[in-house]
Amino acid sequence: MENWLTNLGVGVGAAVAGAYAMWRKVLADNREGRMNNTADAATQQVIQMLRDEVERLSQRLAAVEEQNRKCEEMNDALREEVHQMKKQLHLF
Repeated sequence: MENWLTNLGVGVGAAVAGAYAMWRKVLADNREGRMNNTADAATQQVIQMLRDEVERLSQRLAAVEEQNRKCEEMNDALREEVHQMKKQLHLF
C-alpha cells in the first residue's frame, strides 16, 4: 500500500511538473509572439514613414527641377540679350 501511494505521489508530482513546464512554455510563446508582433508593427511603420518621405522628396525634387528648368530658360534669354546688346555696341 505504501509503495502504491509513493508511486501515486510521484506520478501526480510528475504530472504537475509537466503541466507547469507546459504552462511556462505557452507563456513564453505568447510573450515571443507579442514581441514579434510589436517588432513587425514597428517595421511596417518605419517602412510606411520611408515611403511617405520618398514621396515627399520626389515631389520636392520635381519642383526643384522645374525651377531649374525655368532658370536655365531665363539664363538662355539673358545670354541672348547680352549677345544682342554687344552686337549693338559693335563689340563683336
